[in-house]
This record gives sequence, structure tokens and C-alpha cells, in this order.
Amino acid sequence: MDILKLILPHFNHWGYYLLFLMTFLETSAFLGLLVPGESVVVIAGLLAARGTLDLGDAIWVASLGAIFGDTTGYFIGRRFGEGFFLKYGRRFFFNKEYLDDTKLFFEKHGGKTVFLGRFMSWLRAFAPVVAGISKMNYPRFLFFNVAGGIVWAVVFTLLGYFVGNSWEMIRGYLGRFAVFAFICSAVAVFLYFFLTKRRRLIREKTGWIDGQLSSRMPGTWAFIKARFSAGEWYGVSLTTGILLLVFTLYSFGEIVEDLVDKETLFYLDFRIQHFMERIITPDATGLMVDVTNFGGVYLVAFVAGAAALYLLHKRRWWELFTLFWVVGGETMLFLLKHLFQRPRPTGQLVAAYGYSFPSGHAFFAVAVYGFLIYLTWKLTNNGALKLTIFTASILLILLIGISRIYLNVHWLTDVLGGYAAGFSWLAFCVIMANTIKQYYKKSP
Repeated sequence: MDILKLILPHFNHWGYYLLFLMTFLETSAFLGLLVPGESVVVIAGLLAARGTLDLGDAIWVASLGAIFGDTTGYFIGRRFGEGFFLKYGRRFFFNKEYLDDTKLFFEKHGGKTVFLGRFMSWLRAFAPVVAGISKMNYPRFLFFNVAGGIVWAVVFTLLGYFVGNSWEMIRGYLGRFAVFAFICSAVAVFLYFFLTKRRRLIREKTGWIDGQLSSRMPGTWAFIKARFSAGEWYGVSLTTGILLLVFTLYSFGEIVEDLVDKETLFYLDFRIQHFMERIITPDATGLMVDVTNFGGVYLVAFVAGAAALYLLHKRRWWELFTLFWVVGGETMLFLLKHLFQRPRPTGQLVAAYGYSFPSGHAFFAVAVYGFLIYLTWKLTNNGALKLTIFTASILLILLIGISRIYLNVHWLTDVLGGYAAGFSWLAFCVIMANTIKQYYKKSP
């Protein structure tokens, strides 16, 4: 402890240089597998929780280090090519197998590899180099590089920050969580490699099963297959929509059951509330107020209005019809609030009125931003735009929910209930609108 007291004061200046260096080296050529940049970012978040570093400064320094590191790897790969890395890369664990795996991943996912690779340790070291070797268009590379670097820095810095503020609470659960995470990760990796290596065998087996079922029960099997056929609304699209609706309704029912019967989630409400009380700071409170005000009602209303004007301009009447139904969820929300009549928490940091469950901010964040994701996926083939809209929407949905809990105007179950109810309402509106659309298209 005496050593830490001696060292930590110097980190408020030199810590930023070290953070930049480590995040830079982690994604630059050759050294990516040797430098624990991700761990350093989490540690920076921990130091920010202790007041040694500033949280905002730690995030942008880590982002810059990651972006410049990727850029360096890109230009080295573009300048020297694959042969150079195969000749000298072995000294730094940069072998042909890693390079080939990254090239295959790059060919399959394109520019998204640069973004996705930021969250995968082996891919993080090789994706920028392969992008350079492949002579990927630099502005396109820069877009995914900046997006991935910022999201990565924000996620892992905040992870360290919140862990640092809640260490006593999570210390008792860390062992079990680590074992659970390890088992899940091991199973996921095993299934990925098992299915990938046996893809051809699986295709042959499924073909044989398809033939057997088609001959023995042609009518029933044809109906089942039609429910999973791509290209038509009554196929896999409708099946997926119904499954999502059932899942979200079931989730909402489980949340309500825990709330009414005072089970696990009900008691977790109080633990999360106490946790939030311990991490309250003036800067964080100001940020959360901005998120819950501007990022909540006003931004949701702006996004819905902009989407309506766009659909009106493009004459996309069915999508506009769907949007009006989504926004009309205010009536459903009103009924749910008055059905449960749950009081809000006391000691609110901002003024809030009405009943607490489910959270209206969470409900409309999921409904409107979820519709924006649906609309983007349906109307455009631009992969970069899809990824941007999806990432930004998910981050806003999460931040809005967190802000309501942080400001103590909602319980955790209020936000989870709002998420589940909002997703259910969105799925119902999309299913209803598309089913009516198909009915009118087929009717004479």
C-alpha cells in the first residue's frame, strides 16, 4: 500500500502517456499479441474511479491510441505487403495461420472486420495489417477504425470505472461470474470451430433429413419449411417476428412476476439503487441529466419526426403507417402504468411524475430506435450506415436506461420492463403492418 501511495500520484500526468502508448502498440503491427492494451484500458477506468485519472480524458486518450495504432498497422501492411510479414513476423508470433484466418474473416465481413476486430484479441492485432495488404480504401478503413476505437475505449474504460466504484459489492460474486464466463466462452469457441469444420457434413445430413421428411410427411413438412423460407413476409420474416414477440412478452411476464411476488429482481432493485448512490459524482450527474433530457424525450421525438418526414418524402406509406402505430404506444404505456401503479423511488436527482413501472423513457427508446434499426436494415444496403445506426441506437437505448436508474427516478425493473414492453410493442406493430400489407397485395 505504501508503494501504491508513492506511485499513484504520478499517474495523474504520466498515466495518460502510458495509456496512449499501450493502446497504440496493441493494435500496431507485430506487437499486438504482446501488449495487454485492453487490460490497461480497464485499469485506467479503475484509476479514474479512484480520482487519479479523469474519466473523460482516459476515454479519449485510449481512443486516440487505438485509432493511431490501427492506422500504423494499416499503412505498414499497405507499404510492405504480405511477404514482409511472413518473413519477419514470426519473431513476434505473426504467423501465416493467423494471417490467413484474418484474410478469410476480412473477405467474409469486409470493412466491418476492422470494427469487429477491435473486440477480438487475435483479430485486433491483424485486421489493420490485412486491411492495408488488401489495399482497402483508406476513408472507409478510417470510418470503421474510428468507430471501433471509440466504442472499445468507452466500453472498457467504463467497465473499469464502475468496477472500481463497486468492488465491495461484486467481490463476492467475481469468482462465480468468472467461472460462468469461462464456461460460456469455452462452449462458444468449441461450437464455432466444431460447426465450421463440419459444415459440409452438416449440410449433407440436413439434406438427407429434408428428403426423408419430404417423402414421409410432404404437406406438413412443406408448411414448416415455408415458415423458414427467405424472401417473403410469410416465411422466415414472420416466423422471426413472432418468436421475438413471444420472447419479449415472456420476458415482460417474468419481470412482472418477480416484481409482484417480490423475488430476485425485486431485491436487486435495492442493490442497484445502493450501488448507484455510491458512484454519484457532480460530473456524472450532469452527464446523466443531459442524457435523460436531450437523449430521452427530445431526441426520440426528433428521430421519430425525422423518420416520418423521410418516409413521407419517399412515399413509403406502409413504413409510415408502422411508425404511427409505434408512436401510438403512448396509450399502451399509460394503461400499463395505471395497471401496476408502482411508486417511484424516493430521493430523486431530477423531478419525475406519475407511476414508475414500466419506464416510459426505456419503452420509447427501444420502440423508436428499434424501428430506426428496422427501417435502416429494410431500406438500405449500405453496410457502414447499418452498423452506425445499429451501434448508435443500442448505445442510446442503454444510456437512457442507465440514466433513469442513476437519477433514481426508476428502479432497475422499471427500465427492464420498459425495454421488454417497448420491444414487444415494436414487434407487434411491425408484424401487424406487414401482415396487413401482404393481405392487401394478394387480394384482387
